[in-house]
Amino acid sequence: MKFGIDIGHNCPFDTGAVGIKKEDDLTKAVGTFLIQKLKAAGHTVVDCTPNTASSVNDSLRQRANKANTNNVNLLVSIHFNAANSKADGTEIYAISNTSKGIAQSVLKEIVKLGFKDRGVKSKNLFVLKNTEMPAILVECCFCDSQIDMDRFDAEKMAEAIKDGLIGETDEDTSPADKDYILEIKVPTILKPSTEQASDLPKEKLFDITPGKYPILDFTFEEHHYCVTWTDNSKGDRNKHFVFAEHCKILEKDDVVVPAGAR
Repeated sequence: MKFGIDIGHNCPFDTGAVGIKKEDDLTKAVGTFLIQKLKAAGHTVVDCTPNTASSVNDSLRQRANKANTNNVNLLVSIHFNAANSKADGTEIYAISNTSKGIAQSVLKEIVKLGFKDRGVKSKNLFVLKNTEMPAILVECCFCDSQIDMDRFDAEKMAEAIKDGLIGETDEDTSPADKDYILEIKVPTILKPSTEQASDLPKEKLFDITPGKYPILDFTFEEHHYCVTWTDNSKGDRNKHFVFAEHCKILEKDDVVVPAGAR
């Protein structure tokens, strides 16, 4: 089998989250071990991580293009999450039924290491929607969580991902977390992807005022938070992106939703 391995970030203009440890360092360690282990098991591996890029979008585009050009059978994008220093655990993103099954198999193996099961989820992430083959994005754990960083071992994580990729798949998924809220710090917009607002249809953009908003789920990726809202007024599946510097994730509490929040 031919695998495409995307070592998340690690490219000028495209750097990862920073917590107790740097996401770039963690993804590099896991990705390097994973490539070695898949090759040792007899598989062909294409490293889809770019060396340079003019922007984050260019970095993401290069990763997807390299997977497509090399006709890999599966793209695996390695990442680490970040939130509020309290969230922990592993979650994997996939779009198609095939990729969701593979994601569930990988998640089962990582959870065996002791990490919280945050489920297999579907979000409109660039490398998932722009590849011609099944693709999964693995958020190994939280780089700003002391619990996760104390448990984390790069080689064991890579071994778990390898076992999940080579083993059988299961399409069952786990429920989303419901323990967090989003604090918007400045006037901003919600959008259906991480692309620039100027490149997206205006009807897909939502103005949102500063305040605290209840959400069902979130993930930090591509320098944005992707959030799932509690109502049904914000479009397809209610999954929207907001630039990470404009907000932060808080623990759920008795939040007063601002007037006019939808």
